[in-house]
Amino acid sequence: MGKNGTVQAKRINSATPIAGEAADARVGSDPAIVTNMRVKEFYLYWLARRGDRQFPSRAEIEPTDIPHLLSGIVLLDVSYDPLDFEYRLIGGDVVKRLGSLKGKRVREASLVNPSSTAYRNYCLVVESGAPQFLEGVAIGAYRQDHPIVVSRVHCPLSTDGKRIDKIISYLVFLER
Repeated sequence: MGKNGTVQAKRINSATPIAGEAADARVGSDPAIVTNMRVKEFYLYWLARRGDRQFPSRAEIEPTDIPHLLSGIVLLDVSYDPLDFEYRLIGGDVVKRLGSLKGKRVREASLVNPSSTAYRNYCLVVESGAPQFLEGVAIGAYRQDHPIVVSRVHCPLSTDGKRIDKIISYLVFLER
């Protein structure tokens, strides 16, 4: 991360588990990690909104364009110094599975639950400036006793096109 929280884009091309992640989860910046068509559709929507720029802005994400995907959306505010993330908007499917996280900070939850990788995954989005994908078993910060099987993407958003100030995610819960 550069001065004032700006990010130099780089790709992390591995699909490897990270510390605390379940062994049967693939994580990384390669879109091929995910197989779910709705996650791929959301990622393509984000790419279309981004265009030739590094990041799209939140204002460019139009809910009426993707009404069939809204129940799996999560929107987070990014704060710096220290780096943290606050849940701002959570779709209905996510609330049903994980509970209402709105207004909660990810860093606090990660400190309470060291096995949660939510904080690290969001940090990777800010550090790399690239979307991060996961498919497989994940351990949620607030329901650590209930591992979930998901396909998801976290995508960066920026009001000024340089500094990531929001992350928008799309999650699909998979059945085993």
